[in-house]
Amino acid sequence: MGTQQANIDVQSLHSSDFPATEFFLHLSVGTKFFRNREFERAITEWEKAAKMRPDSESGLLIPGSVSCQGNLDDVPLVGLFYAVSANRQTGVAIVRRDQIHKEIFFKKGWIVSAVTNKPEERLGNFLITRKLVSQSHVEKMIAQAQKEGVKLGKCLVDSGLLLSKELRELLDFQIKEILCDLFSWKEGEFYFFEREVDEEDVVVKYTPLDIALLAARRALDYSTFREMVPHNKFIFRIHPYIERARAKIMEELDANENFIFALIDGKRNIDQLIKFSGDDEIFTINILHRLLLMGLIAKSKGIGIYEDTEFEELSQFLRTLMEVVRLAMVELKKELGAMTEELFDRAKKNLKDGYGSIFHGISLDGDLSIDTNKILKNISVNYPSPSDRLIFINGFYGLMCNILQELKHIVGMPMTRKVLSDIGKVRSDVSRFYADSPVKSKVMDALDKLVAQFSG
Repeated sequence: MGTQQANIDVQSLHSSDFPATEFFLHLSVGTKFFRNREFERAITEWEKAAKMRPDSESGLLIPGSVSCQGNLDDVPLVGLFYAVSANRQTGVAIVRRDQIHKEIFFKKGWIVSAVTNKPEERLGNFLITRKLVSQSHVEKMIAQAQKEGVKLGKCLVDSGLLLSKELRELLDFQIKEILCDLFSWKEGEFYFFEREVDEEDVVVKYTPLDIALLAARRALDYSTFREMVPHNKFIFRIHPYIERARAKIMEELDANENFIFALIDGKRNIDQLIKFSGDDEIFTINILHRLLLMGLIAKSKGIGIYEDTEFEELSQFLRTLMEVVRLAMVELKKELGAMTEELFDRAKKNLKDGYGSIFHGISLDGDLSIDTNKILKNISVNYPSPSDRLIFINGFYGLMCNILQELKHIVGMPMTRKVLSDIGKVRSDVSRFYADSPVKSKVMDALDKLVAQFSG
């Protein structure tokens, strides 16, 4: 970065440089409250500042092509951001503390992106902790991105592991995490310099106070929730009068809220809700907090854990059916090699009735446990109704029909019969070793139909 700033003047920025207006006073006082964990008071101060909307003439002017630097213990972060925003500048603000540095990108005064070297805030870490992609796959994608000179996100989308919409949502979440954490820093050095920001780097569009208020509200929500629910062994229940109106209530919730709400049975604890939904802890807790605020759920007197037979059964059959898919693809790979992945993608794409969404992000070299979690997540987003929990069996049947059709056409009946024989063995194991249940019956029926349809 030094070469980029070689001929640029550097201006030291101090709190005394900011105009003595009510607006900047609210920014400063709000920062002090936030750092003291008085989040409600911080929100009050920043909301007052947000209502003022002062124009650039009343703010701190930073001349074009001037780099500024300063310290967070003197200048509030939101003050620095506002100085850049008020001047409608395009460039990057770098904030450093110890070995951690974060870069916040501005375009015409809007916060549009952020990156960091903090491991837990890197995109790859979010993919792993949310169990969207295995660690080995992330490492492979990172190496590929570096080799091709592109961003990790592009590789993930190009490989079919993420939709463009999913990537944008994940990057939005990442940017918020980077910035919300930054607001908790009480010390560190910063500097800003003007530079072009490419359109592909424009991910979000926030004002500094958008982020400040988000950080304070999230901190308040989480701390308030943790005061009531200090750990994840707590169990939630639904009020009897709410239970009677469940169907109507679920129509008004979004897909994620719907799925979590449908899982609450007075027995599952928070850890089990997290596991079943395929989401991470913070995401699930935020939904639980919203449901609490809406008065839809209440904390149960019970604390603990019980055997979640529904989750165990679904997971067990998911793993079994995905193993059947892998057995078929192994045979195809013997003949097609690298083209097998293309065939697998085509089999998913040609699924009818929207079943392709169930297998979105599933690849041939994925990790079985990661894939199981991903399918659970896909079901929670696309099929939030409890009546659709077994939708993956229909999806599996359709996927295997497409695969077996390709297998029969490309490599002929001898190899197809081998795969059908493997399916028969799986069916026998399910019959002998799995407990009788409606799920078992439906799985066995799907396997029987596959064998009968392609044996001829």
